[in-house]
Amino acid sequence: MSTPLRAERGPVIEPPMSVTDAGLSGARRGAARSVVEWVLHAVAVGLVAWAWWRSGHPAPRGGVEVRAQGELRAALVRWTLGEPVARAHARFDAVPDVTTREWLAALATTGTRVTWDAGGADALPATAIDVERVADPRGLVRVGVAAPAGARVVLADRLGGIDSVVAPHGMVGFRMSPPVGGVTARVGGTVASAAAVDSLALRRIYVVGTAGWEAKFAVRALEEEGWTVDAHLLVAPKNDVVPRPPVVLDTAHYAAIVAIDSAAGGEHALIERYVASGGGLVIAPGAAAALARLTAGGAGAVERGALTLADSAPLRGLTLAPVTNLVAGAVALARRDALVTVAARRVGAGRVVQMGYTDSWRWGMAAGDSAAAYRAWWAGLVAAVAYAPVIGQGTTVTADPAPLVATVERLGAPVALDPVAAARRRTLPVAWVFAIVVLALLGEWASRRIRGVR
Repeated sequence: MSTPLRAERGPVIEPPMSVTDAGLSGARRGAARSVVEWVLHAVAVGLVAWAWWRSGHPAPRGGVEVRAQGELRAALVRWTLGEPVARAHARFDAVPDVTTREWLAALATTGTRVTWDAGGADALPATAIDVERVADPRGLVRVGVAAPAGARVVLADRLGGIDSVVAPHGMVGFRMSPPVGGVTARVGGTVASAAAVDSLALRRIYVVGTAGWEAKFAVRALEEEGWTVDAHLLVAPKNDVVPRPPVVLDTAHYAAIVAIDSAAGGEHALIERYVASGGGLVIAPGAAAALARLTAGGAGAVERGALTLADSAPLRGLTLAPVTNLVAGAVALARRDALVTVAARRVGAGRVVQMGYTDSWRWGMAAGDSAAAYRAWWAGLVAAVAYAPVIGQGTTVTADPAPLVATVERLGAPVALDPVAAARRRTLPVAWVFAIVVLALLGEWASRRIRGVR
């Protein structure tokens, strides 16, 4: 019986355990790298897709961004051209200029909440400026500046500083030649500006009265101030000194009438019609009775003046017939103690000034600077009533007459910032998004190179 053959098995050779472990570990690392690559790729694609979507659907971010005044211009550019913010808060150390103020106001119309506050209690002093042309042949202007009491006001134009004074009671006035390129008033960090004012068309002045000291000095004062004067002076009952050609009392020929005394009574009808049509009238005490229908009030008891006039207060030494019992609508323009020395009213379209000094010529005869002050005083009376139509002129100067008021009007009242809200700022600048996308793609590429995958 044959014995069946049996195949003998050779020894089974198994791979070492270290090789198996290395293969498994490599596979796991490859799988891990693949997952990381997938995540990095997904992050890059997702951020690119989000940026593309956000470019067509801008939405405000949460939180609030706070910027000091020095950082505000750059922040405005980013808020306007980049991703909008939910709330922008400006902290001003001085009143913002027109450009910054209007930019913030425009930003508020896009859905961003715009608020602001001041760096300190006195950082933004309330300041305003007003410029108006004076009816004066020299072209003078009157500048009024409102500022906190005790604050220093620095006045300037394009050529440089003009004057610097301390506002004693919250208001200060200047009478000056026309500024070049507008005028500015600086109070601390606040700068109020006004453009050049329009010119005025000035006519002649008509003076009527009896030949005497008062009429003579009034005519001379006005002529020395630059006015062209036509004088009608009564020398005797049948002898007058009249201008040539004959006078036509209307606003096309005359800016104002000065009535010295009762000699104006002979022309009271013409004067009344002239004032009602828009002309100006200055009434001296001697003419008050003759022009009673135009006066601002009655003439009170005469108070005799001193023999000499003090340089510091010459008007206190003049003889005064105070304006009393002011008519309805009349206002007192000047006083000596409790007595009204100058009053004004409107009659029709015109204006009337009534003054109470009966011997103002004594002021004009005084030595020193009194003569110049006397001329300026008479010029001021005439300027207060003169008919002077405006001649418009274009200007390229940007005016900002009340910057703090304009800031509150455009941006609202200052708002105290909540410290918690200020700390809750969530921002993701575009540069960060780009950097993350680049890093994610570089990381994916490096991982694939390490695995040998192209």
